[in-house]
Amino acid sequence: MHNYPEYLNLIVRYLNNPQDESLHAEITSYRAESPENELHFKEVERIWQLSSKSSRLDLLKVKDAEKNFKFSLKAVSSRSSSLTKWLSGVAAGIFIAGAGLIFFNTKTRAELVTVKTGVGQTDTISLVDGSKIILAENSVIKYPSKFLEKTRDVSLDKGRAFFLISKDPKHAFRVNMGESRVSVLGTSFNLIFSKSKIDLDVKTGRVLFLPYKDAVSSILSAGQGLSYNISQKQFVARLSQNSDSWITKELIFVDTPLEEVCKQLSACYGVEITFDPGKRINKKFNATFKNEDLKDILKVLQETYDIKIRKEGTQLVLKTP
Repeated sequence: MHNYPEYLNLIVRYLNNPQDESLHAEITSYRAESPENELHFKEVERIWQLSSKSSRLDLLKVKDAEKNFKFSLKAVSSRSSSLTKWLSGVAAGIFIAGAGLIFFNTKTRAELVTVKTGVGQTDTISLVDGSKIILAENSVIKYPSKFLEKTRDVSLDKGRAFFLISKDPKHAFRVNMGESRVSVLGTSFNLIFSKSKIDLDVKTGRVLFLPYKDAVSSILSAGQGLSYNISQKQFVARLSQNSDSWITKELIFVDTPLEEVCKQLSACYGVEITFDPGKRINKKFNATFKNEDLKDILKVLQETYDIKIRKEGTQLVLKTP
């Protein structure tokens, strides 16, 4: 049988941070070793839940919680005398450990940095691990000044960003967007996040997309993309094309339908362009543009498809005869 107090700190740290994969693995192994270990864990967990009424140590008022803890301890009945005797010393141990964790977290918690861009403004962010994030206009991202956890987590709160992630097989890079998450080890990809939708396009390597907790995740490779409807919790897989054109100003169209060309031009140039088909067009578009003015590209489309372009407010509408 294990010496219970030796494992108290492990259980406390796990109860304080159950999402930690490393702690979860240690606790699972410990509980599986013997029925006594399982009983030990269950007792501490039960008293913890009764006393703290909180899942985070750093939110506790230590004196009040300690009082509640000791009160809950008295409610424990029908236990072996040896275990009950041991539990009588748990309260002080847990709250001493809790105070230590609070102090430790205060000293080691990395500063959270928020970067916002306005209209017509972009920004390049260099992270401490060597990764780079290119933030588009009207976008918000948050990241820690140092990565202190086993995962490298950032949050894209709004807008578009292109990620170039340094490889680190031991520390996955994760981008959180509301309930959704993208996880990678080392790759480049483009993300667009709004209240209604997420667009993910993989430039190099592979990424894992988790739409929400407990959902089935999807793995995308270079050249693949998806569009996820947040309210409907549904996504559509697609080929990725020109997702980083807003950075490179290079557009490559290979057998691309005209409607899709309009969408990609809108994303690249920040102008709403729609396609209003008259007669059906089956001809696909093949062309490469580098640092071209939008008006020159539209002129090529006019000559290729015999289309007309009209302006409706701030929107450009391409229409076939």
